Amino acid sequence: MNVNIKFLNGFGGLLKNISIKLVQFFPVYMIVFVAYGDKFLPSPLSDFSANTRNTINGTLMGAFNEDMLQNDKYNNKKSDKVLEELEKQK
Repeated sequence: MNVNIKFLNGFGGLLKNISIKLVQFFPVYMIVFVAYGDKFLPSPLSDFSANTRNTINGTLMGAFNEDMLQNDKYNNKKSDKVLEELEKQK
């Protein structure tokens, strides 16, 4: 059996280059998958993309304190409570 070694070496190099490019652009692929995957992918993948995006949104919104988001103009609800308590004591 006569195997062409040059072909195998060239094929290995090609696989190496392809794998390097896939790894380099993986974050871009993930952003596109999460952001727009449900618009163009088939059913099981589009559902997974939408669920992933909803989970990320819920996690990020849950990380913020709701009181912090609903504060007044100057974001000072706690200091307002302290001032009200001091005024009541007088």
